[in-house]
This record gives sequence, C-alpha cells and structure tokens, in this order.
Amino acid sequence: MPDTHSAYPLLRSRREVLIGLSSLALATTLGCGRGDRTIAPPLTTTSKLPALVDHRITRWGQDPWARGSYSYLGPGASSATRRMLARPIDDRLFFAGEATDTEHPATVHGALASGQRAAVEVQEASKPGLIVVVGAGVAGLGAARDLTAAGREVVVVESRQRIGGRVWSDTVGGAPVDLGGSWLHGLRDNPLADLAASLDIDLVGTDYEDAVLFDADGRPVDWSHLDHLYDLVEDMLSSSRSTRSMATAVDELRRQVEDEDRRRLEYVLASEIDHWFAAGPEDLAFSGVHEGGWSRGGDAVPATSYRPIIEHLATGLDVRLGHPVSEVVRTEGGVRITTEETEFHGGAVVITVPLGVLQAGTIRFDPALPTVKSTAIQTLGMGTMDKVVLHFEEPFWDPDVDLIAYASPEPGRFIEWYNAIPWTGHPILVGFNAGRPAAEVESWSDERILTASLDVLSRLRW
Repeated sequence: MPDTHSAYPLLRSRREVLIGLSSLALATTLGCGRGDRTIAPPLTTTSKLPALVDHRITRWGQDPWARGSYSYLGPGASSATRRMLARPIDDRLFFAGEATDTEHPATVHGALASGQRAAVEVQEASKPGLIVVVGAGVAGLGAARDLTAAGREVVVVESRQRIGGRVWSDTVGGAPVDLGGSWLHGLRDNPLADLAASLDIDLVGTDYEDAVLFDADGRPVDWSHLDHLYDLVEDMLSSSRSTRSMATAVDELRRQVEDEDRRRLEYVLASEIDHWFAAGPEDLAFSGVHEGGWSRGGDAVPATSYRPIIEHLATGLDVRLGHPVSEVVRTEGGVRITTEETEFHGGAVVITVPLGVLQAGTIRFDPALPTVKSTAIQTLGMGTMDKVVLHFEEPFWDPDVDLIAYASPEPGRFIEWYNAIPWTGHPILVGFNAGRPAAEVESWSDERILTASLDVLSRLRW
C-alpha cells in the first residue's frame, strides 16, 4: 500500500498489498464483470468539478467468488496459521493463494509464489493423472503454468467468465485501469517486475512522499501537523508482536489525544491500518502488522494495467471459464471435482480460491477438512478494500502529485485518492475505502457512493 509519510516506514515498507481489489466493478447500475458493462455519458457534476466522463465502483465484499479483498491476521492468528492453511492433505489436496504465503501475504507477488510452491509440492507427491487447479487467479495460473512446464496434464477451472481473479483490468473512459491489484511493490527481486520487463511493460513509479493533505474543511495542511500523531501510532504498533487484538491499545490511544486532534488521529489510523490491511484495529492482531518480509526497490504501476501479465501467465493453459466448483472429493485413487458443468477426475487438486470463499463454505470437501485446517481458515481474517474510479473531462487537481489525502469528518470514508494520470495519461482519480467503512459503503446505492465521492472532492481547496 502507499506510503504517505516517509518518516513512518514501518508499515509501508513491509507490506505488498493487493490494493483496492474488487470483482464487482459497476457502471452506474450494470455489473461490468458480467460482460454487460456500458459506458455512461458524461455526467455534469453539481459542484465546481469538471464533468465526469466515466466511472467504476467496486464491491469486493459482496463478490461471491471472493468474499473480500485480501487476508490479514486476526486475533489468535500468526504466520503459523498461514502455514497450516498451506499444508497439503494426503498428497492429493493442495492449497495456494495469497493467504497461504508467509513472505508476501495479501499481495499479487505472494499469490504467484504460493502457486509456484504448490506446484513443487504436487511434483514431489508424484501422483499420476490429471491435476485440477481450482481458480484462474494469479496463484492458480502460476501453479498451472509450472505444472504444465513440468509435463503434467493440467486443467484450470474458474467460476468467473474471465481470468485473473482478484486482479481485474478494465477500461474506464478508454484508459486501462486495474480494479483489483494495481501496484507492484518492492521491485527488487520481484518476479513480477522481471516479467513486466520481459513483456516491455513500462512500470510507473509511485512517490508516496509526493502527497498533499487536506483538513476536514478542505484547506491544505502541512504534514508536520500530524507528526506527533504518527509517532503515537507507530509507538503503539511497535509495542507488541502478539496475536492479541490491537483494539484496546487503539482505544487507549484515542483517550490520549486532545479533542482537536481526534479527527486527524482517525485519518492516521485509517491510512496506516485500515488502508494497509483492509481491516481496522478492532479486527487486526498485532502480529498482522509485523508479518512478512521486507520489500525493497520502490513501488510501481504497470502502464498497461496488469492485463498483459495475466494473459501471459495463462498462455497455453487449458482454462475452463464459468465452472464454479461445488464439491471436492478425495477418492481412493485420487480426487473428483464437481462443477456446475461437469466432473473432473484426477490425481490431485490445487485449491487457489480466496480465503473468503473457503470461509463461506462455498466448496464442500469430502471428507471434511481436518479441524486444524478449518480452524486456520476461520482464524485468518478476510478484509475489504474498494475503489471508486472517476474519469473527468479534465484534471482539477495538481497533475504531478501522486497522493491526495483527506482528514475527513466521516472517519475512514474516501480519505485517500491516487492520481492515475502518471500511468494512464488520462484525468483519472482512484479513491479508496477499506475495512468496516468499506463494508458500510458497499451497502449504499451506486448513486449515493458516486455523490458522496464527488462531494468529498468538491470540498478540497486547490
């Protein structure tokens, strides 16, 4: 996730987040994920803003094939919980996905690494026959690609009518925009960066220090006015690495600050916690802040969107779209996978569906998963982060700034906006909601979300 203040690198340098993931991007009333998207005519805003050419609204938490955006460590969870989720069963049932990766959890990079790890495990198990990969996201494509390269017969079954899973590229007013994972974080030693280079994809760097902050009344405010609040939050986050909830510590922090600082504190908490982990302090364990490896080399967005990377990963694979899996059965000789369309019999299966789908029980396992596995699934958390993508006729903001931050009087709502001009060449802003505020906003109508987002932007005094 983005770094808004270089003096506080603890969270920003340690995490590679699948930022703003969604699979229910909507035109005003139509779900563009189902192929019925239409481009809305220019909308004349009721404020000082230029006309709106096009827009998308995502509802990640309501997507039945995701049930959230990406995973986090809830109270009682640790990296060992992720390892338990990743552990194979009977050398026939294998698990991959960002939630199973301990080095880069909640990231596109981690998803790819998890699929490659699962492919190695399948090979080591030496089970003959067809390998069924459930899910055509980055983890599933990564696993299938490596297994196919090793000479195995592989079929990938995917619920959606597209590949990519929680990485979803679309066009907004003719510009390529990722409605799911957007950034490559930690370009050094990142295989996605190497892949982008091999495909001649320009990676546009993001400078998180190049940010402007607006107070609740819309006036620009110097970041130094928040220094003491960042200090308090960083001290709190560094105070423990336990698996206990940080809710009590945050409540104590709120009691420490003066009334006039509380709104700005809520901004710092939301930007440093909710917008990193897609979950608020009431849902997150201290251990979740400190997990994973360090990422170096800066962050960047592919100018083409992620689409050519995803398409490259899928090249040459047997992918069956529109095949939601309902049942996975371990048979005497292998596995049987039942979808709405057909059955597949094979030697092994790699499950790469999002954690939220496992938590919802969408797929029935027979025999049932071991208690330690099901406990790991329910102990991990699945967070929510959504985007509002707005394509204007012309920019009204500084086109050279990367991040627009807003200490909103409505805590957590529309507090961070990214300037997409550098990577799209179009006057586009991408706004974010995360954690419980995102879940609340998802219940609103499209019209209300659009009106609220434009109202926030109209308050800012450039």
